[in-house]
Amino acid sequence: MAFPCGDDAGDPAPPTFVEPDHPVSGMAAPDPRGAPIELPPSLAHRFRTRERLPRQEERTVHRVAEEGRSAELRAAVFRVGGREPGTAEPERIVKWYHPDAAPDPEVTRRLSRPLHAGLSYVPEVGADRGAPFHVLPSHGNTDLATQLRGHAGPLSSDAVRALVVRVHGALTALHEAGVVHRDVKPSNLVLTEYGRPGSVVLIDFGISLADSPRDTGGGWAGTPGYMSPQAQLRIQTVRPQDDWWSFGIVVAEAALGRHPVPHREGASIMDAVQDGDIDLSGIGDPRLRLLCEGLLTWRHEDRWGTKEVADWLADRSPRVVRAGPGPRAGTTGEEPTAPPPDAPRFEHAGRVCVHPSELGAEFAADWAAMARRLAKGKERERLCAWLGHFRPTADDDRAAALDALLEALKRKPKPATLIDLVHWLAPRQEPGYRDLPLGMGHLLLFARRAAAGDRECVSVLTELREGRLLPRLATWRGGAELAHVDDRWNRYGERWRAAVARLPQIPELAEDRGGLRAATADGPLLLAQLLQLAVDPATVARPLRMELRDAVRALPAQVPWFLRLAEDTDDPVTLLLTLRLLPLAREQARRIRLDRENLRQLAAMDTRSRQQRLIRRQLELPVMLGRAAGGALLLFFPHAFVVGVADVYAVAPQSTVLVAWLLSVPSLAALLAIECWTAWYVGHLYHPRYSVMGVLTRRALPVTRRITVRGWRRYLWAGLTAAVALGTVVGTFVLAVWIWPLATVLALLISAALRTRSWHRYRTEAHRNNPLTAQPLGPDTRPVAWPGPGPGPGPGSGPGSGDGTGHGDGTGTGAGPLPGVPGARGPSRHPSAPLSPSGSPSGSPSGSRPGARSDSRSGGVA
Repeated sequence: MAFPCGDDAGDPAPPTFVEPDHPVSGMAAPDPRGAPIELPPSLAHRFRTRERLPRQEERTVHRVAEEGRSAELRAAVFRVGGREPGTAEPERIVKWYHPDAAPDPEVTRRLSRPLHAGLSYVPEVGADRGAPFHVLPSHGNTDLATQLRGHAGPLSSDAVRALVVRVHGALTALHEAGVVHRDVKPSNLVLTEYGRPGSVVLIDFGISLADSPRDTGGGWAGTPGYMSPQAQLRIQTVRPQDDWWSFGIVVAEAALGRHPVPHREGASIMDAVQDGDIDLSGIGDPRLRLLCEGLLTWRHEDRWGTKEVADWLADRSPRVVRAGPGPRAGTTGEEPTAPPPDAPRFEHAGRVCVHPSELGAEFAADWAAMARRLAKGKERERLCAWLGHFRPTADDDRAAALDALLEALKRKPKPATLIDLVHWLAPRQEPGYRDLPLGMGHLLLFARRAAAGDRECVSVLTELREGRLLPRLATWRGGAELAHVDDRWNRYGERWRAAVARLPQIPELAEDRGGLRAATADGPLLLAQLLQLAVDPATVARPLRMELRDAVRALPAQVPWFLRLAEDTDDPVTLLLTLRLLPLAREQARRIRLDRENLRQLAAMDTRSRQQRLIRRQLELPVMLGRAAGGALLLFFPHAFVVGVADVYAVAPQSTVLVAWLLSVPSLAALLAIECWTAWYVGHLYHPRYSVMGVLTRRALPVTRRITVRGWRRYLWAGLTAAVALGTVVGTFVLAVWIWPLATVLALLISAALRTRSWHRYRTEAHRNNPLTAQPLGPDTRPVAWPGPGPGPGPGSGPGSGDGTGHGDGTGTGAGPLPGVPGARGPSRHPSAPLSPSGSPSGSPSGSRPGARSDSRSGGVA
């Protein structure tokens, strides 16, 4: 039998889940609504959404369990109001259905007008994008389920009676209209006046059907905790009596203060209903108990309906038919038959046992003594001989179980054998192992003690896991739920291993394999945590979600991979895994924060350095231009001196001298322009390394040294120099007077190009050594900083100011790389520097990209 409870179901009343018949491979049709998080477009001009339902504070355990499962079959519900603030449009509820979960149109037609004050109706219907919607009246902001959760203990007898009066009238009117609701439960009973059960209104006709009794044709729907035994069949026959059963469960829940079926798993609830295992013993009011017994009669023919409930309200006592199925064999168990008169007695722990149940109670009370005794072969033979006197003759199942036990006891018994032995001896014993109670009411506390490190609990936990003992204990009285817990425990373990196997694919975690292994290591703690989730997923996961939310907020920096894992909080295994990885995320967040602060400090230092260089450039610009003019005049002086001498002493014709003077003017202008532009472009590093005066000085020194050498070489070099100078003068005035000025301009132009190129090489090398531009500002950046005063590793290798590139002025910083932060691969950027539309990190200095072009006006790296 299929049932609508997922892994995380933790409430006796999970929400309605519809399983319609799908003609194509059992798959639901595509959802034409898209992502139904907004109103149908055709209603958007009339209404505005006030809130989506259920509200966050009303998302009960069973509603949370529904999230993410069969979402295409659930209606999107909105509380809406008029579009205009002053409109007279009343508050409404809009339900937009998936086409596969569309309500019965005949039900909608019959409920198009009010039939009873306690029964809602459907005043307006429509369709949008091929999906139907209902516009319903809003009857209130809370429901009976919310009130029962907030009320300590059961409701008073008067309050329950008022509830019965209201719902009796509503169901009577509904059934007279030929409609069966099929989902009567506290969350579908809205209180129009908070705190008054007598003001409830029955809502939600999404799975209601008309013209009953009728066969559903193979699909079934409903809420397991409120479905009658007949409604739980795979092929449902819808009858009005099913609504009265559901109403009986609601009355019992209100009178008890809890659900009358002490189970959480949907399958266990269904089993208990089929077995008639419904606990009404806590109802103190005999009249309310009579009502519940009449409504919860197993056979639908004998179940109370409109007439009987009306008689009950009139203080009469209709007949209750208490016939129904007996408990299933192996669920509560039968006591072994009485021993024959000649059966021997069995002594254990100083007590003489004459009945198997007595020995079973002794064994269960002192598990260690039983294990020690049965470890001996002779003691097992004595026990087997004694048990042979109690072989059942009328119960073949118990006889077969005894034979299997006698065969297993020929060897040293395993834990599973001991569990089967105690269960056979005392079938009514509650689940327990090694003196620890392990029923559903104790299992969560046991798991928490194991997680806290209790040695005894850890030892038992390990045996439960390795020996798969929970399914054995599930056959004990009240232990049916343990089979579902064990199934979830195993599935959670498999999902844990699969999730851990995928973690090394995250580059940030792959770099810290030691920490990853420590965080995801298997062991008793993990087993205990997974068992807690398996026992009650919703209750255990709720504080974990809150802890994870607070942890994410407290991180000093965003860790992308951790945030992606933290998004999936619906899966309890992923939630637990994310919390186990929290220490790694905190460490990486600390590193990211530290690197971010270092980068910010370096960027601030670089900005200050640029400002200082700009100011220094403005102050030194006149000096640089003066040196450039001096260098140009130094090149121009020999030509002017020679022409002047030729003019004074009439060495050359006057026409040649005149042409020479005329050519000197553009020559001087060109020399000044070339050298001044070079000085302006290079910046304050122009002199002496890149100025013409510095170049001439460095080139003149070797010639001077050769001329001043003693011996015949001095005269040779002096003669050669004089010959070159005389040849230049003679050639200028004999061959062409324009050769000298043109050669001087060309020589200076080539020299300027070479000096500018040399400056570019120097700047590129300095840019490469800049810690702000050596690597991209991303999460995987490992910046190099030199804290403290002093030069860096090379001439001018710090983000200081003094050489035009921020290097070599002694204001750089000291030595040692900072620890790197493992980051994502691919294009990276620092979390604090989001990419601007141009693709550069916004907030970072313009000179922080490698290979950036020089800003010649500041003399630094741009």
